[in-house]
Amino acid sequence: MLRVFFMKEGEIVRIKNPENPNDPAAGKVLWVDLQSPTGEEQKLVESAFGVEFQTPQETAEIESSSRYYEDSNSIEANNTFLVYENHSYTSKQVSFILRDGVLFTLRDADLKTFAETVRRMKNNTLGPIREGTQLLLGLLETRIDYDADFVEFLTKQTNLISKQILKQKTFGGDTLLNITELQENTILIRESITDKQRLVSSMLRSTLMKEEDKERLRIILKDVNSLLQHTEFGFERLEYLQNSFLGFVNLEQNQIIKLFTVASVIFMPPTLIASIYGMNFDFMPELHWKGGYILAIILMILSSVGTLMYFKRRKWL
Repeated sequence: MLRVFFMKEGEIVRIKNPENPNDPAAGKVLWVDLQSPTGEEQKLVESAFGVEFQTPQETAEIESSSRYYEDSNSIEANNTFLVYENHSYTSKQVSFILRDGVLFTLRDADLKTFAETVRRMKNNTLGPIREGTQLLLGLLETRIDYDADFVEFLTKQTNLISKQILKQKTFGGDTLLNITELQENTILIRESITDKQRLVSSMLRSTLMKEEDKERLRIILKDVNSLLQHTEFGFERLEYLQNSFLGFVNLEQNQIIKLFTVASVIFMPPTLIASIYGMNFDFMPELHWKGGYILAIILMILSSVGTLMYFKRRKWL
């Protein structure tokens, strides 16, 4: 899908799938958004504006030149956005090109960030828009707000697991799986926020950015750094919960092993007595004594009770 946003007579107009995305009659082009475009749509935009989008393989690379590139009149950047799909969070690549005041975006997913930015643009809550630069800043601000909400969600889930570990008496594998899932999600959001930190820092050093736009970038960078601190604390807390959970599991297992050990030791003296009187010797006086059976039973009971009382006195039980 291709969407083009024009500035005409002081108002922003959106046109879907235009035949000529660079039509002067439609107004000044601010933003060209490509969502899961066909090959024809991408070629149409590239030929109309003289831009060239990176391939999916290039956008996924981690080299600094692939994440951010700048020349005399344009800025090209790739960034990761988290998306919830198939009951899990995944990272989606978004490509930005800012050339001569026009913002070009290429993405393969329907991201709430873009829909929310369009809504804010219609409600005039993005601030004054002169060119595509302000729209790019609005996209970053909106994305940071969503990332902050996700960090808060992870914090709430961590609090729930922490309370669950303190309350429960038996520990199953589901708790450990939940902690691991939260750790994976924390790693994903931290990588995404770190990617935005690099982008904002690079744009702050850019000579193509105006001073009033750099002031907004500084505010965004402060928010990004704050989120990074929260994610670092959250990850450390999850490691602490994981270690605590494993410690409780070890205590529970040790208690079970202790009970089995005590039970086996308690029955060792009766077993010894039964073994003695189970020997096949001809000369054993107790075998022909009428009270021998009762004596053996009493000895077994006394030996077991004596061992149990000894363990309690030593506070082993």
